[in-house]
Amino acid sequence: MDRIYSYAILQAAPDARRGERVNIGLLVLKDDGLDIQVFESRKIRALTGRSWDSFIDSYSTMMRSVDDPSLSKEERFTYLSAAQGDILLSKRGWFEAASEDQYKSRVREIVKVSISRPAPERKRDDSSIVSEISSDLRSAKILASKDDGLNSGKVVKNYKVEIGLEADFAQLNSKLHVASVLDLRAAHPHLAQAALKAVILDRAEAVYGARIHKIGVYAVAPARRWEVMENITLLERYADDVVNWEDPSDRRGLKRMFFDAYNSHMDIQTDKHA
Repeated sequence: MDRIYSYAILQAAPDARRGERVNIGLLVLKDDGLDIQVFESRKIRALTGRSWDSFIDSYSTMMRSVDDPSLSKEERFTYLSAAQGDILLSKRGWFEAASEDQYKSRVREIVKVSISRPAPERKRDDSSIVSEISSDLRSAKILASKDDGLNSGKVVKNYKVEIGLEADFAQLNSKLHVASVLDLRAAHPHLAQAALKAVILDRAEAVYGARIHKIGVYAVAPARRWEVMENITLLERYADDVVNWEDPSDRRGLKRMFFDAYNSHMDIQTDKHA
């Protein structure tokens, strides 16, 4: 027999004055208590510059202490909504599940639609910029082929920083240069896209330490830059250099970074074999 579960999306609101909300997890009312799962705490780290893990743990403990499974679903949801602070509850939704496996499947569907950033959309948004950069690097013969690694000194596409996170480009000489590419040319680009790109740069530094050069690449018409300043500011917070691919001067500067890094790598290799 199918059971009906009520749920709400957990929305982090780190700065009430700015009115920004980021979907980070799910709260489900079960007969014996609450199922609270957080999937995207990295988005909050990107927005605030600090980890929210301990706060999320405290929040989960507090919400479970407030919940009373003996009440009706409406009453439980009313009490839980009153307890919210920096983490808010969305409007209540519901789903049906006949078994534990089906329950988990329904939860995954909600996470995919409402919380996780869709990977296919991200690739479509960024593909044209990445393709344009790749084309220029290929013409200059410094784009790595499938047989080239970082040690070639060439620019490697889709470099895995850690499980589930890839830099759009990476290049190695005396430092590891990593670039995250963000397309802001859509009418209303999502802040979560900038958060993901910022997370990639942040994790790259955490994994590889101080010997890293973080490059944030975005694309927007210079006249529209003010419209997406929040996205750009978020990316800037985690990058050593930020360039606008739509600005001819910035575009030349980005290519020069890659060319100079490659030439420096080749000079080092020449010196080693001299």
